[in-house]
Amino acid sequence: MSKDNSEQSAQYNKIFIEQAPTAIAMLDKDMRYIAVSQRWITDYKMEGKEIIGQSHYDIFPEIGDDWKANHQKCLNGAIDICEEAPFKRADGSIQWIYWDVRPWYVSEGEIGGLLMHTGDITPQKERERERARMIEILDKTNEVARIGTWEVNLSTNEVYWSKMVCEIHEVPENYQPQLETAINFYKEGESRETIQRVVNEAILTGQPYDVEVELVTAKGTSLWTRAIGSGEFVDGKCVGLFGIFQDINKGKLAEQALSNANAELNAIFNSKSVAIITTNDKGVIDHFNHGAEYLLGYSADEIVGTKMPFVFVKMEEVERFRQDLFQKYGKDSFKGLAENNEFDVREWTYIKKDGTKITVQVTLSPIKNEDGEIIGSLTVASDITAIKNVENELLRKNQVLNFAERLTMIGNWQWNTVSNEVRWSSNLYKIFNVDEETRLTYDTYFSFVHPEDKEMVTNHVQYALEERKFPDLLHRIKLRDGTVKNVQLLAEIMTNDAGEVMELVGTCQDVTEQRMAEIKFRGLLESAPDAMVIVNEAGKIHLINKQAEKLFGYTAKELIGQSIEILVPTRFSKGHTSHRTDFFTNPKVRKMGEGRELYGIDKNGKEIPIQISLSPLKTEDGLLVSSAIRDITTQKLAERKIIQAKEDLEVFAKKLILKNNQLADFNHITSHNLRAPISNLNSLLGFYEISENEEERIELFQKFETVIHHLTTTLDTLVEALKIKNENTEDVLEDIELYPILLKTQELLSGEIMRTGAVIVSDFSKMPRLEYNRIYLESIFLNLLSNALKYRSEERVPKICITAGIENGKNFLRFTDNGQGIDLKRHGHKLFGLNKVFHRHPDAKGIGLFLTKMQVEALGGSISAESEVNVGTTFNINL
Repeated sequence: MSKDNSEQSAQYNKIFIEQAPTAIAMLDKDMRYIAVSQRWITDYKMEGKEIIGQSHYDIFPEIGDDWKANHQKCLNGAIDICEEAPFKRADGSIQWIYWDVRPWYVSEGEIGGLLMHTGDITPQKERERERARMIEILDKTNEVARIGTWEVNLSTNEVYWSKMVCEIHEVPENYQPQLETAINFYKEGESRETIQRVVNEAILTGQPYDVEVELVTAKGTSLWTRAIGSGEFVDGKCVGLFGIFQDINKGKLAEQALSNANAELNAIFNSKSVAIITTNDKGVIDHFNHGAEYLLGYSADEIVGTKMPFVFVKMEEVERFRQDLFQKYGKDSFKGLAENNEFDVREWTYIKKDGTKITVQVTLSPIKNEDGEIIGSLTVASDITAIKNVENELLRKNQVLNFAERLTMIGNWQWNTVSNEVRWSSNLYKIFNVDEETRLTYDTYFSFVHPEDKEMVTNHVQYALEERKFPDLLHRIKLRDGTVKNVQLLAEIMTNDAGEVMELVGTCQDVTEQRMAEIKFRGLLESAPDAMVIVNEAGKIHLINKQAEKLFGYTAKELIGQSIEILVPTRFSKGHTSHRTDFFTNPKVRKMGEGRELYGIDKNGKEIPIQISLSPLKTEDGLLVSSAIRDITTQKLAERKIIQAKEDLEVFAKKLILKNNQLADFNHITSHNLRAPISNLNSLLGFYEISENEEERIELFQKFETVIHHLTTTLDTLVEALKIKNENTEDVLEDIELYPILLKTQELLSGEIMRTGAVIVSDFSKMPRLEYNRIYLESIFLNLLSNALKYRSEERVPKICITAGIENGKNFLRFTDNGQGIDLKRHGHKLFGLNKVFHRHPDAKGIGLFLTKMQVEALGGSISAESEVNVGTTFNINL
C-alpha cells in the first residue's frame, strides 16, 4: 500500500472512530491518541480536555504496570480481550469496564499502533450487585422467616424442595420426595385432608391455595406450616405445581399462647372469685366485673359511670391510705405510686349493698397513658373474710395451746442442724428454768442432760440423724439448782431434696410426776402372782412383769413395742386381731376363765394353755388393756382325763344309738319293701281263685314260686342293707346291668301289673350298665314302680317309662308315669318326708320315697320330682 493510501485509510479510520457510538480510541506506537470517539470522552469524563496527541498514560496515570505490559504485548501483535474488570480511577472511584485491545497496521506486517474498544459497564455492574444484594437479603429474609420454595412436575411426579423446605421437613438437602410421600408428611387427620383437597382443586380447577396446616417432620417433630401453591397450565392442562412453604410454628404457638392468655385474662376479668374495678381520671368507676358484682352485691348498671369507690369503702380507711402514701412519697399518693411504678397492697373493709362488712385484700395500681399521665386506677380485690376468720381462730388456738402447754408441762422446740440455732417455746424455758433472753444452741440443751444419761442421749441423737427418724426419748435433766426432772422428747426430722437433715422439730414434756407414778405402778405390777401384759390400742405391748418374762421366755426389752400377736399361735393370729379390735371398741372387764379356750406361745414356739382376765385402763396415753395371764397346763391335763372318760361314754352311747337306728330302719324298710310283694301275692291268689282251667293255675303257681323266691331274697338282704347304710356303702359297689333289675322288679309286681294292665317301657341304650349298690338299686326300682302302679289314674291304662343316660357328665335314671300326679305347690316341701302321704290310698304309708331319697343320697346322689295333677309324675335321679 502507498503512503498516500495509508494516510487516507488512517484519515477514514479517524473519522469512523470519532463518530462511533461506542467508546473507541486509536493510539500510535507511543501510546499517544490519534483519535477518540465521543463516547470515549463521555465514559471517561474527558469533556473539555485536549486528548489528541496526549499519552494514554498521562491521561490515565492510574494505569498499572500489568496493564502497560499487556499493551506492549498488543503492540507486538497480541490481542487483549476482557469482558469485565474494575478500573480504579485517580479520584478513588471504581469504574467497571470491558475492553478489546488489538494492533492496527500501517501496512502488511507493520503495526501503526493500538485500537482500544472499551465500554463503561459500571451501571450494569451496580444493577447486578444490587440484584445480588437483594437476592442475598431475600435469602436471609427467607432463612429468618423460614420460607422455602417447591415445585412439582406432574408428568414425572417429581418434587423439588429448596434447602429451607428440606430443613423444615428435617430431611437431607438431597432428599428426593414424591408427591404422595410429600403429602404424607402432613399430620394425619384434618391437616392431611386439607392439603389433599386444596392440591386436588389446584390441579383440577387452577384454584391457588394458601393454607395453614400441621406437619410431622422426618424426626417426629410436630409443627405448624403455611403452604402456598398454584398450578402451571399448558393447553388447559395442569402440568405442574409451584409455590412457597413457610415454618410458622413459633408464630402459631405464640398466637395460640396469646389466645390462651387472652382467654385466661377474660376468665379472670369475668371470674366471680376476683373483683376487678377500674376508674377514669375523674375517679368514676368505668369497669365493674362479675366478681365485683358478686362481692359487693351491686350490679354493674348501678355503678358504672355514676359511682365512685367511696360508695363501698370506709372513709377512715381512705384517709389512712392517703396518710401512709404521703409519708412514703411526700406528695399526692397516686402520683407517688405512678412515678415509682409501684402499687399498693393492703387489707380494706368493704361495705356490701346490704350493709354487710367484709375484709378484702386489695391491690391498687395507677393506670397511665403513653405519656405517663394518670388516666385512672385499677383495683383488684378478693374476699379474705374466711381467711381472716381462720387467722383469728389460729391465734385463739395458739393461745389455747400455750395454756395447754403450761397445764401439761409441754414445750415445743426447733433445732436447725445447719446453723445450730435452737428455738424454744415460752413454756420450755420455764421447764428448764432458763431466762427467755438466753441464746440457745444444742449444747445449751445438752448441758442440762443428767450426767448418767448423756451417753444414751448422744447415741439416740446420732441414730436419729443417721436414720432420719427420731424414736421417743425419755431421760433425766438436772437444773442449775440441782433439781432432777424426767422429760420425754418427741420429734420429726426435716430433710432437703438431697435427703440431708436440715431441721428437727418436736416437743419436750416434763413427765416427772408421771414417772414417779409409773415406778409405783411398776412395783404393783411386779407383785402380781400372774403374768401381766399391758397392751395399747394399736396392739403393741406397753409393759410386762417378771412373771410374763418367765412364762413366755422373752425379756421385757424383746417384747415392749412388739405386737401382742407375737404371743399368739399362728393359727389364732387372724381371729385374735379382730377380737382385739372388738374389745377396744367396747372395753369391759372380763374375769379369769370366761370365754373360749385360749393358748399362748413362748419364745421356743411351744403352745401354752392359758386363762386370761382383761381390764381396760384409761390413761393419758389413751386406752390400755391390762391382761392377767395364768398358765393352766396342769389344769388342762386333769380336764383331758375327764374329757377322755366322757368321750368313751359317748362312743358307747353312739353304738347303742346305731343299734337302735338299725332296728328302726329295719322296721321301716321291712314293713315297706315286703308290703308290695305280699300285696302281689294277694293279687295272684285272687287270680288263682277265679282261674277256669288247670293251665292257668299252673302258670299262676309258677308266678307264686317266683314272688316267694324274691321275697325270701329280700328278707335275707334287708339286714345287710341296713348295715351298709349306717356304715360304708361305697365298699359294696358293683357293676350292674339295668335291664335284669327291671325284669326282677316286674316279676315281683307281676300280679299288680296283670291286674292293672300296666304298660312298662324302658330305654337303657345310652347307659345299659351302672356301678352301684345292688340292694339300693333294686329298692329304688321297686319303690318307684310300685308307687306308679299304686297311684295310677282310674281314667287311663297305666303307662310307665324308665330311661337311663348321661347328662352334663352325670349318670341319671328317670321314671315317668301317667298317674294321678302330685300337687307340688301344696306338698312339694314334704315330698320325700317320712310318713308323708299325698293321696287317700289305703296302702299309702309315706315310707317309699323317704327310703329312696336316703338310699340315693347315701351314695352322693340326688332325687327330684316334676308333677302335674291328673297328668303324671317324673322322678329324676342323679347318681
